[in-house]
Amino acid sequence: MTPAADPAPLAAWLRDTRTRLGLQQADLSRLTAQTGEQTRITQPYLSRLERGERDLAALTPARQDALRRALQITASEWIARTGLPLLAHTPTEDVLDTLELVRVPVRALATAGLPLAEDEHSIIDHELVPVRDHRPGMLVLEVQGDSMTTDGGASGIRPGDRIYVDPGDLDLREGRVYVLHVPGLGLTVKRLRRYGEHLWLTSDNPDHPPVKPEEATTVGRVYYHQPRGHRL
Repeated sequence: MTPAADPAPLAAWLRDTRTRLGLQQADLSRLTAQTGEQTRITQPYLSRLERGERDLAALTPARQDALRRALQITASEWIARTGLPLLAHTPTEDVLDTLELVRVPVRALATAGLPLAEDEHSIIDHELVPVRDHRPGMLVLEVQGDSMTTDGGASGIRPGDRIYVDPGDLDLREGRVYVLHVPGLGLTVKRLRRYGEHLWLTSDNPDHPPVKPEEATTVGRVYYHQPRGHRL
């Protein structure tokens, strides 16, 4: 989970947003109660929030959502500014529209075979990908091996992490990371490196052997790596 934002700039942001809308704290308090008294935030509490004396995270999720809506703050800005999640029962369609997200199936980085977009049985989850990060035909794969781990497995691309793969980027370039299909090995993630006059597809983990480019079929380039603990 993303850590909560620093209370001082957060307090100023809430105050400035309310002022820009021409609302008094009492007006804002009434607006938060539009769905019932259980979502009302009192004027004294709002005053303390805007002075940074009370923690926004201490409010119930329903009151947080009521405040967000009363201040006309989009879901994407709310998450970015506060580090707090949205109300659990917020309709998925509304969240996707507001955040401009694309729902993409997640497939395991299998030990054999190519990831087939039409194979529904291979889907293990779905990823909400921001429009800015979406690529036509992209693959989201969940890593299962340790070929790209570093520092004894403490960092790098680790098991459980997810990678975004652009299947339209197949030209191998030095230093870039690719998903490949190697006969007898299956799907793997490798980085293109030069050793003397020769190029090799290598793992960041030195325990895994390199592969010659001509021995592999390129599935696509890895253009984004999402650690397991950084998902929304």
